[in-house]
Amino acid sequence: MILKKLGAGLLSFLLLFNLIITAVSAEKIEPTVHVQLVNYIGNQTQLTIIPTGDYQVEQANIRLTSGKSYIMKYDNKKISLIEGATTLVTEETLNLLPLVETNLLSINNRNYLGSFQFVPENEKYVRPINEVFMEDYLKGVVPSEMFSGWNREALKAQAVAARTYASTYQSKIINDTINYQVYGGYSWQPNSTAAVDETKGEVLKANGGLISAVFSASNGGKTESNANIWGTTPVPYFIIKEDPFDPKTTWQFSVKKQQFAPVNLTWNQMKENDTAITNAIKTWMAAHGYSGKEIKITAIPVLKLHTPTSGGRVSKGDIKVEFIVMDKVDNNGAFIPQKLEYKNTDASKVRAMVGIRAMLSYLVSNIMETKETITVSGFGDGHGVGLSQWGAQNRAEVGKQKYNEILGFYYDGATIVKDYGDRKPVIVQASSEYEMDSAAKTDTTAPNISGVKISVDNTKGIAVISFNINEPADETVYIKDSNGIILTYLSKDNFTKAGTVTKEYSISSLSNGKYYAGIITIDESKNRSSTLPSFEVKKTVQVKDETAPKISGVKVSVDNKKNKANISFNTNETAKVTVTIKDSKGKILSYLKRDVLTKAGTLKQEYSTTKCVNGTYSVAISAVDTSNNRSTISTVFTVKKAVKTKTGKVKASRLNVRVTASTKSKVIGTLKKNQTVTIVSTTGTWYKIKFGNKTGYVSKTYIN
Repeated sequence: MILKKLGAGLLSFLLLFNLIITAVSAEKIEPTVHVQLVNYIGNQTQLTIIPTGDYQVEQANIRLTSGKSYIMKYDNKKISLIEGATTLVTEETLNLLPLVETNLLSINNRNYLGSFQFVPENEKYVRPINEVFMEDYLKGVVPSEMFSGWNREALKAQAVAARTYASTYQSKIINDTINYQVYGGYSWQPNSTAAVDETKGEVLKANGGLISAVFSASNGGKTESNANIWGTTPVPYFIIKEDPFDPKTTWQFSVKKQQFAPVNLTWNQMKENDTAITNAIKTWMAAHGYSGKEIKITAIPVLKLHTPTSGGRVSKGDIKVEFIVMDKVDNNGAFIPQKLEYKNTDASKVRAMVGIRAMLSYLVSNIMETKETITVSGFGDGHGVGLSQWGAQNRAEVGKQKYNEILGFYYDGATIVKDYGDRKPVIVQASSEYEMDSAAKTDTTAPNISGVKISVDNTKGIAVISFNINEPADETVYIKDSNGIILTYLSKDNFTKAGTVTKEYSISSLSNGKYYAGIITIDESKNRSSTLPSFEVKKTVQVKDETAPKISGVKVSVDNKKNKANISFNTNETAKVTVTIKDSKGKILSYLKRDVLTKAGTLKQEYSTTKCVNGTYSVAISAVDTSNNRSTISTVFTVKKAVKTKTGKVKASRLNVRVTASTKSKVIGTLKKNQTVTIVSTTGTWYKIKFGNKTGYVSKTYIN
């Protein structure tokens, strides 16, 4: 029986695997998240993708090769995959599946793990949807939402909140912006990655269900309820209370009531005073009925915020905006005044109009109005519901609270629950035609990797990795740093017989610290096993060499008869040496050496001057040592070749000498019959001759 083509799912090929594990274990496995990539990509008609590790195109028998550059392009309501000038495939959607779980895909210079679906959007753009394991997703979220250098306990609290929040969107496609959570892809940081690992699978629950684990930067010293902010049914874990650990982030913005007087001014002469505020208002207006309109805001005479909630945050506001539109003029060509006014509207509308980075929160402390300006002040940054990120940091740093205590304060009564266990091994079983023959699939046992040893010789700068496999398999070995970034592959899908495998890796370029050797084996039935042992690099710290190589004893001797220049010089240490020959204008004529690693001592170079005309030339010598210290030196030499000439006699009774080799050029002298001349060179049917102190041209016909 032939199973039908695999569909897109985590790492699409997990569909079959999920069926297998359902019968094996009831334990919940790590879920995946579907994320539209918007934040760092924007709206693009085409994207550049570069895989690190191979990827398979699900809709075609095409494999993307590691390190190559490809284009994903919106093409007439479809998506095209292009390599160079060749279109490889065009489909309604294109799915890319990594052949190894740790492979990365660079999309417009940002790396992502997982599988990808590229779809058309708005009949104009190509939009990638990244399906990624939850824990890998969080490692890209936490450092994007909270400073990665903060206290580990604060980061762990953020990780649990972010995991809980994402888990409530399991059946939906979210995006990577602040509308959900900012997701930076494979931009992992060691401290935040450790925070995610140390809370693996942990979520917040109340009454048996996931809570809404929202968070903001700062609550201004007082938490808020969800009902007050969003008008939703109040939940017991969002309690209004004082938060003494929140730093009460302060903010303030001012706006002039009159931005400018549009009297006797041209459109380009009209300049608004508070461009940050007015630009935000115009952006809001463009999305609310004024799209494509050229607008100038002349005044903001009214701006009020009022009606505080039980949490002290404003819930209502008034705003009046006076403006003109470029294409709205009267019969005299004067701009017609326009007005936009809201009274007792939602405070969220006022905040959206003036800009959420001007009015950071609804916790308004003061509004001061003068004849000319309106100034609004407040505390906090964000809605104030749930976790305060700055409060969490202060609780961890100053209050010495653990992450469970931090979460207990901000989500009152919620419980931390281990929602799922470790990620299950991935078994990839698909032929080049994307079909699997279930009748032929009898071997379900993955290769056994045993006897793994890593010996590190810090003196020699070498790590030797050895292991045993019990059956023939394709083996892949890679080196990964403590941030999870793959540094190099020692082998990739290399067919190996059963027995001992040994790999050697130079650690000379590595800094001291912890590293990992990833080992993956896949047998003929596509059963896969892997392991990730660690090793430590502890090289002796060497004093930084800041002394440049010394170049001395530079000598250049020119043999004009043999047409060569002999160059010699000394260097005092091993270095990359470059030797160039330049003409009198500084133009490089030749490289005798170019970044050639050369031992210390005397170096000799020879340069042919056959093609050189007489004149001055220079030798430039540079040496760069292993610490990138650089020194340069130059000297000049002169080429003076003997000029080969011949003589001739005038056979005409009178012969004119001209400026150029042409009968139309000016006559500069006259020669007599049998007069001897020196022939300098030949130009076509003309000789260039020397007569007296002058040179000129005569016809070859009249010279013997």
